[in-house]
Amino acid sequence: MRQEVVFRMGIPVQNASGQAIGTLEKLVFLETEKKITEIVVRDFSSLKRVPLVWIRELTEHVLVLDHPGTLEDLPVFDISQFEEVPTWFYPPGYRIELGSLLTLKPCDERFLGESEAMSRRDFMAKSTGLVATLIGISLVVPIGGYVLAAAKTKLSDHWITLSIRLDQLPVDEPVSHTFNAVSVSGWMRVPVVRTVWLIRHSGTTDPLSVSEDQILGLDSPLEKSRSSPLLTVLSPICPHLGCSPQWFSGKKLFICPCHHSIYEMNGKRIGGPAPRPMDQLPVQIEKDGAISILYEEFQVGIPQKIRLS
Repeated sequence: MRQEVVFRMGIPVQNASGQAIGTLEKLVFLETEKKITEIVVRDFSSLKRVPLVWIRELTEHVLVLDHPGTLEDLPVFDISQFEEVPTWFYPPGYRIELGSLLTLKPCDERFLGESEAMSRRDFMAKSTGLVATLIGISLVVPIGGYVLAAAKTKLSDHWITLSIRLDQLPVDEPVSHTFNAVSVSGWMRVPVVRTVWLIRHSGTTDPLSVSEDQILGLDSPLEKSRSSPLLTVLSPICPHLGCSPQWFSGKKLFICPCHHSIYEMNGKRIGGPAPRPMDQLPVQIEKDGAISILYEEFQVGIPQKIRLS
């Protein structure tokens, strides 16, 4: 496993016979050796710890283990025995997909006695708190000025005209469309690649032309005023924990591979832990069929549709 590898969380995990036995959930990162030593697979009963040497094949779509059967005999992963490690601590030679995984390291108790580990933590916590307080006092005035200025800055909307027209889309068949955009944060402007789901409808008589957001009254005035019965634009971000639901044409459903939230074509949630439907985005359609959208992101894990700045 020395080659560069992308660990995409939520992809299916198969055994050597090609049978689906779970999904990839986490990585176990051993701080003392500065390397990933295990993967954590969610099988049909619990989380299991799988040695890295068991990986036979790893792509963006599937992880295949060099193991013929199920994972029932492997040790159970106990999240209380691990803690997060910052992303900059990842070893060279591994490219991690940020924002979609939780990387872990063994807690201090695995190498030290319980009391010794706690006493060190207390000392470090108090020392860090004291230093932070002194630094905070010296910087409170300039930082406060920046915060107040940012609070008074109006959130700007950035409309994007897509490279695809309405008449190029199939009717009632979601299309994943990728486009280039600019992420604006304060004074920073960073080029990014975005993706949205586009669903064209036949018109107001199409029962799918009204998104579940509108039915439940979750849309803001902007989203209500910038909508069309001819096109629904859905965010690619799952409202549960921010994963990426995929469209399964045979089942006519969006299914999130991470925690199995299930949505109908208009974004309605019909299963899984997601607290609300898929988020609809504002759209404008010109007379020539040109499509402009306003890419928005919303807070995940809550029933309300709260826009993030």
